[in-house]
Amino acid sequence: MAEILPSIFGADLGNLNDELEFLKNEKTTILHVDMMDGNFVPNIAFGDIQINDLKKRTNMIFDVHMMVDHPFDHIDSVLDAGVEMICVHYEATPHIHRLIKKIKGSGRKAGVAITPSTRPEELEYLLDDLDYILVMTINPGHKGEKFIEQSLEKIRHTKQLIGDRPIQIEVDGGVNDAIAKQCKDAGAELIVVGGFLFSNDPSVQYQKLREAIS
Repeated sequence: MAEILPSIFGADLGNLNDELEFLKNEKTTILHVDMMDGNFVPNIAFGDIQINDLKKRTNMIFDVHMMVDHPFDHIDSVLDAGVEMICVHYEATPHIHRLIKKIKGSGRKAGVAITPSTRPEELEYLLDDLDYILVMTINPGHKGEKFIEQSLEKIRHTKQLIGDRPIQIEVDGGVNDAIAKQCKDAGAELIVVGGFLFSNDPSVQYQKLREAIS
């Protein structure tokens, strides 16, 4: 089954407590949290301290997407915050296997994210150690980017590459209700949604998303 992962980066950060309460009332299981350093991506959001503070405010599972250069400089703080899922960009370090082993060795779920320009085959030697693969469906780092249509074929290709391994595919970027359905049909199980969910009436938007992937 596919699941919606609200991205807190798309919420009204000026009313963060209200947004977290809304997600709790909607029975959200997993919260997607973007960590951005202004270097790997041009934006800045949710550093080590903010993630630690957020984690104390909710019982939701945290899926932290590390869009940072030098992820080894941050991984201990993210682990210490108690997050349950950690996704690191393949492009961010030449030592991605060592980092994945560190995350797994700490009893957390480990994921690798790939940007639109990275081929899924690059992850082949990591597959036996991964819990999930995040296929970026926009170029990461900005709100409001348009979904890249070719991502659907990339999701299908990643699914074939995984084979019968217990690895989930996550997608993130430019997703609305119609695109969520297309991603699910292509093989995605974890569907990150930010701007679309938190626009207009979020309760109505959440229901649209759930109906689309049901």
